[in-house]
Amino acid sequence: MITEQQLETLLDLNKFQQGENQFQRIPLEAEAELMKKIRQGDYKNIRIAPFTRMDDNLGSMALNKKTGYIYLTVTAIALSSRTAIDCGVSPDEAFDLSDALLYALSGCNTVEEIHNIFQLTAVMFAKRVAKLHESPRSYQVEQARNYISRNIFQKITLKELADYTGLTETYLCHLFSKEVGMTIHNYIQREKVNVACNLLEHTPRSISEISTYLGFQSQSNFAAIFRKWKYMTPSQYRKKNYREVY
Repeated sequence: MITEQQLETLLDLNKFQQGENQFQRIPLEAEAELMKKIRQGDYKNIRIAPFTRMDDNLGSMALNKKTGYIYLTVTAIALSSRTAIDCGVSPDEAFDLSDALLYALSGCNTVEEIHNIFQLTAVMFAKRVAKLHESPRSYQVEQARNYISRNIFQKITLKELADYTGLTETYLCHLFSKEVGMTIHNYIQREKVNVACNLLEHTPRSISEISTYLGFQSQSNFAAIFRKWKYMTPSQYRKKNYREVY
């Protein structure tokens, strides 16, 4: 187990080496500029420089460069998620995306794959902020959407949503339809079908299992609702889109 004194010694050695090499870190302005793009939702103009161009400005974070790039990307995920939350993205949505990015990062074998996760991190968080800018919604509607997202594998009732948001069922339905452009019932259906699509594309779970996971009344009910939104059956969708991921 490393001690505090050993870390202080390591710190002094790093400072000595940096002084010898006239080391300069990446300016904080560069980080601030990237976070600014996320705050503005400016995902189209995000370009992360290749790691090789950063090498001379990175401290000694690890025993090898690849591990250092992973640490750098983990830091970017943490900073980007907090920035997005500050801009109004729900913590649950931000943390779910962070988890997915970290999981994908754990499967990276090359520097190019790690760099791709770094790029995706900034772009995907910026897109979520951009979505908020495009269609600002009331706090209660965002509460309802977040509740639906967190409980997508459960049966969700209007009463639960009304109680959670502190509104009457009638007013919540009116406000939700006005701001989202569809009824709560249809929105829940659409979100469940979108999750089902991901499961059909990336997992070997049976259609019956997916139907049960998502709280549909029966497999036939699931198939009917899926066809309503995707114009094909779950089986047809899987045959067309299935691919393994990690």
